[in-house]
Amino acid sequence: MGIAERKEREKQQRREEIIQAAEQVFFSKGFDRSTMDDVAEKAELSKGTLYLYFISKEDLHMAVARKAIRLLRDFTQEAAEGDGSAVEKLGRMGRACIEFSRTHPDRMKAIMTLEELEPMALSASTIDVQEMIYQESTVGSVIELVEQGVQEKEIRSDIPALLVAHTLWMTVLSVIRFVTMKPGLLELLGLSQDQIFASHFELVLNGIRS
Repeated sequence: MGIAERKEREKQQRREEIIQAAEQVFFSKGFDRSTMDDVAEKAELSKGTLYLYFISKEDLHMAVARKAIRLLRDFTQEAAEGDGSAVEKLGRMGRACIEFSRTHPDRMKAIMTLEELEPMALSASTIDVQEMIYQESTVGSVIELVEQGVQEKEIRSDIPALLVAHTLWMTVLSVIRFVTMKPGLLELLGLSQDQIFASHFELVLNGIRS
């Protein structure tokens, strides 16, 4: 291995170590209450060195969220493996999102927080944002399944597959956000999280059937 390759590998390793330190800080203190000083201390780096890798806390948050997005993609793709129609696989992927939110609540929160930010607030190009959405996230797999369902005449074709896929993704995140933020309200109404999730999938998946 040449010197340049070794230095690049060391740089990537240091970057991953910073992301891991940021995860610990953000997940324990919350993103709003965390500072770059906190992350630098956890990573055992000077603040100046930290800024060589990430220009802002928002930039670092995006790196943490993108790691979570890729983990969620792998989790949902595994759920969709095996037999079943496109709609059945979409249902399994949606339920996997819910399971991920329960087993990885901090990572799901990082994803949802990133979703709330406008692209202009991030130090990312349009191409970078599109790559994150269509290649790194679950959305790309959802689009493929919707297109498959349309070809097999199982999913309605009067709405573009891209719109259907994004709507499915957004509604799953919205339901997860609501039930996790309003547990007291659900209890007051005599409803459970599982009831809301089951109702959501029944309505949404039936709504896209042809």
